[in-house]
Amino acid sequence: MSVDTILKGKYHANVVDALISAYKEIENNYTLGKWKASELDAGHFVEAARRMLEFELFGQATPIGSNLPNFNEVVLKGYQQAQGDESLRILIPRLLWSIYGIRNKRGVGHLGTISPNKMDCSLILSNVKWVLAEFVRLASGLTSSETQTLIDEIVQRELGLLWKHGDTVRVLNSKLTAREKILLLLYDKSPQKLTDLRTAIEYANTYDFKRIAKKLHSSRHIELTSDETCIITALGILAAERVVNHNKLYI
Repeated sequence: MSVDTILKGKYHANVVDALISAYKEIENNYTLGKWKASELDAGHFVEAARRMLEFELFGQATPIGSNLPNFNEVVLKGYQQAQGDESLRILIPRLLWSIYGIRNKRGVGHLGTISPNKMDCSLILSNVKWVLAEFVRLASGLTSSETQTLIDEIVQRELGLLWKHGDTVRVLNSKLTAREKILLLLYDKSPQKLTDLRTAIEYANTYDFKRIAKKLHSSRHIELTSDETCIITALGILAAERVVNHNKLYI
């Protein structure tokens, strides 16, 4: 089951699409260090999330294309006084208001004394991830850890260096090293099992492949867990992006 499927089972499809699209853009732009773009996308996330709150608490939502009421303390009070889960009435609205405030007051939507920066974007990314996870948790009944796994799988980048057909994934540039191929595969989707990565790049020697993965773990480009699950780190993302940019096939 995916985040998309869970949320569309409860909310309007176009609102869910807007929410997930904004979340992907926030995370992708954060990864690329595009602070202003990341914070601007946060405004779209807030608008979609507010429509989901309206649907939950009031039974109907403002259609996309129609203006939402100004986001202020009166709106927050209206959410709080409605009937529903505490997360929907209190926690999510207050996080959305803080995101909205950063977007509007810190030189993003308007000129300001503070320019968009990593600190603000880090706060926004953490908050939107929590809000999205909470919507999914409430709609699905999954545990917090199960929900987190689904959220972590949302951002899967499309790379011209990769070819996909069903469950089969291949790295198209045969001149890349095994290390580079591992990073690209994890940049596209993380976490992945070590055996799946070896299958994807058709590396014959199991021992040597594991040795390469351990070196990536030691250099902190990936986290290699005890059950041989590979998770890319922020350092690994940067290294993968250098490979992508060098090959000029990022789409």
